Parts: sequence; structure tokens; C-alpha cells
Amino acid sequence: MTTPLLHEAEYYEIINDELHIVQCHLCPHECELMIGDKGKCLSRMNISGKLYSLTYGYAEMKIDLIEKQYVYHFYPNARVQTFSTYNCNIDCDYCPSPEKANIESEKISGKRFAPDQAVMFGMASGTKAICFGEAEPLVSFEWVRDTAKLAKERGMKVLVRTNGFFNEAPILELLDYIDAITVNIKATSEESYLALCKGGSFEHVKRIVKIIHEKEKLLELTILIHEDLNNTEENALELASWMASELGPEVPLHLARLKPSHRTKHLQPTSKELLERAYVSAKDKGLQFVYIDDVLDHEANHTYCPKCGELLIQRNSTMTEVRRISLQGHCNKCQTKLNIVIS
Repeated sequence: MTTPLLHEAEYYEIINDELHIVQCHLCPHECELMIGDKGKCLSRMNISGKLYSLTYGYAEMKIDLIEKQYVYHFYPNARVQTFSTYNCNIDCDYCPSPEKANIESEKISGKRFAPDQAVMFGMASGTKAICFGEAEPLVSFEWVRDTAKLAKERGMKVLVRTNGFFNEAPILELLDYIDAITVNIKATSEESYLALCKGGSFEHVKRIVKIIHEKEKLLELTILIHEDLNNTEENALELASWMASELGPEVPLHLARLKPSHRTKHLQPTSKELLERAYVSAKDKGLQFVYIDDVLDHEANHTYCPKCGELLIQRNSTMTEVRRISLQGHCNKCQTKLNIVIS
């Protein structure tokens, strides 16, 4: 990778003119970098006293069902143009793609897409939305923002999947250009974030989630459940309680099953029994939409009307069927307004 391909980063400042030290303000790590240093995310580097993004535009492109991004309430069963980015600002023990989440820039093998190219591919594919996900897209903030802005100008919807561990200013800027966002909650305590992900903060992520919700974006949350990761039904209960009181009962919560990977290859996948106990705990706090993910054909994959109990969206291992929801997002049986975007 050569200097002409680099893109100067935003959200940083020079904190020592003489030594050319810069400080990145993209996420709460607030990395202070001397010339030649990279941030914890490996995606931003001090070059000659300026901060550059090393991953601007680098991504793998594919067309996915939107449900694969743990999004059930935003154009269910839609195909989305997904751009899988590189690197992350935390290091989770159960990361499903550590080879992409922690890679030096010179080893990236993916293609580099200018924002207009990415949007062109999305429009040409006939998909409803562009999705930024896998690893952590927001460490490539400038590219995600530029592409999302252009996509919106051209009439496309924009979805982002993130860990939420970013500063308020860049999040607020990005929210002007996105329609839906799913946040992966890693744990329900500061200690567990540090133990599982070598960084991050539950309290900080909660503040970011509230900002997203206040901006009235379609929001869904996900938490991985596994007893050996100290995420059990009690943690689901704690998160659900906070969601019900601070966000409202209509925000969906996904309970994800562990797929052993990275530093958890020695563990077994989460038992269905634990996931079901966590499901009951979350529902008991009043959440209207709780899902068990990654358990094939489980009834907790479906969406039911919170008022009349009508089956609204049925999901199985091969397809999603939208059954009884109006284009305005109401239950066709009892006319309850739902937190679901159909059109």
C-alpha cells in the first residue's frame, strides 16, 4: 500500500507539534500516536504528523439476506449489498473472523471501492440497501460515511452493524446518512468487556445506543449468550430491563448462539436450554420482540404481534415469509402499529 492510496482521517488532532504526535478521537481509546504508530484498530496511522486511514474503501462485497446481519425488523427477507470491512477496535475472544478483524493493512487482499463504485454495485444488483458489517466497519469511518451519504442521495437505504464503541461526534455525523443500525452488545459489565474483548465499555455503548434511539433510527441489539463467557439468563435479564426502561419495549433483542472460534474453539455451542432461559428472562421484562438466533427453525425466530399474538413473520433455515403486516407496518389482524419497516 502506497501513500497516494491513503486517505487522511478525520476526528483527530495534533497534540505535539514538535514531535508530530497526533491523537485519534474516533473511539474512546483516544490513541496517542507518534510518527509510524498505528492505533489499536490497526486502521489508522500517523504518517509524517498526520493521521491517515489505512483501510479507506477496502472491503469484500457480497449479496446477503438482511437477516444474516441480525436485522429482523428492517425490510425482512430483503437482499442487501454487504460490504465486509477490515479490522476492529476491540478484540473479542469469540470473534468469528479474527483474520479480518486484526490484520495489517499491507496484508489486506480485498478490493478497494470508491464510494461511487460501492453505490453503483448496490444499485446495479437491485438490492434494497447497502450494509456495512463484519469485523468493525466504523474503524473505516470516513469511507462508510462517504459511501452512506452517496447511497442516500441516490435513494438507497443504509444499514450498519457495529459494536457501538465509538465517540459521540462521529456517530452523530453518521446517523444523518443511515436508516438502520444493529449494535452487538458484548457484555453487561465493564469487567466482562475487558475480559472478553480486551477493551470496550458497557456504560459507553449504552450511551451510544440511547443516542441512536433518540435519533429514531431502526435499532436492534444483539448479545451472545454462553455460560463460560459469563453471559447467561441473568445478563439477558439485565440488558432487557435496561432496554425496556431506557429505550422502550419495542426495540428487538437478539440472543445469539456461540459458534466456537478464535479463543473459544475449545467451547461447545451455547445450549438451546440456556438460550431459552435467557429468552424467558428477557420477555419477562416486557420486551415485545426477543429472538433466539442461530438455532435452526426455532419458534423464537418468528415475529408475533405483541398485542394479539398473530404470527407476522415466519423464519426458517431457508426463507423468511412476511405474512400479516401491512405496508404501513401494522398488524393486519388487530391494526397494532409495529416497530417494523416494510416499505
